Amino acid sequence: MLHHPLAVSRYRHEQFRQALRAHDLPASDADVDRLHEFDGQLRIVLLSLVERIELALRGRLDEAGIDSAGPFWHLDPRSFRQHAPHGVLRARFSQALARSHDPDLRDRSLDEVPFAVLAEELSLGTLSRTAGALVLRVQGGVARSFRTPQPTFRATVQHITHVRNCCAHHAQVWGRPLGVPTPHYRQPTDLVERLAGAPVRSPYRSAVLIDHLAGTTRRSCPRSYGLTDLLAAHPDLLDGLRHPVGQRRSDEGAG
Repeated sequence: MLHHPLAVSRYRHEQFRQALRAHDLPASDADVDRLHEFDGQLRIVLLSLVERIELALRGRLDEAGIDSAGPFWHLDPRSFRQHAPHGVLRARFSQALARSHDPDLRDRSLDEVPFAVLAEELSLGTLSRTAGALVLRVQGGVARSFRTPQPTFRATVQHITHVRNCCAHHAQVWGRPLGVPTPHYRQPTDLVERLAGAPVRSPYRSAVLIDHLAGTTRRSCPRSYGLTDLLAAHPDLLDGLRHPVGQRRSDEGAG
């Protein structure tokens, strides 16, 4: 019988404790519990924002594709770059139909399903691959809709997919660099200014980028306020996100 059950495994509990100590922060059981709660809340907020991005990506891909080659643009090799794995994408499209919860879709041939319908069955990973494989003129339109430069768009959607997978699988975000870096941006100015000073693999940089992309889906985004409030409520934990302000505080303390 467990007399004092832990909220997380002992191994994960010690991971958080070691992460706190690495940033010269108090590491009592209460501090570990607080960090675990903060890390979980951050992942929830990021997942919520990524959901907005994913929903918008489905529609914007289809809109740009239709303008280029009609509602079945995803089946036309000319919609994709010359050396893009169109055959691999087509196989993923077929697999998504075969796994659909809609029996009507499972019985239909891929050639009968426009992308607008198919997109609802595709994972963010497949949507990301599709966006990255588009011919530049089509990809550019989608990139502009998210207020990101076309040359960085492929790497941007790959990074968002990576962050989404980390959050969905309850991987620790605080106190560790992310496996897939964010691109270097030269525009738009407001995004560049917000990212200034944050390392390319920092959780803070990822959060800012996700917040920026989600902000293009509606004029106001209450979930963004959730991110802002969460960070503001835990100023002592900013360094673990490699937040520029948190890093400056840490460097000043070390000096």
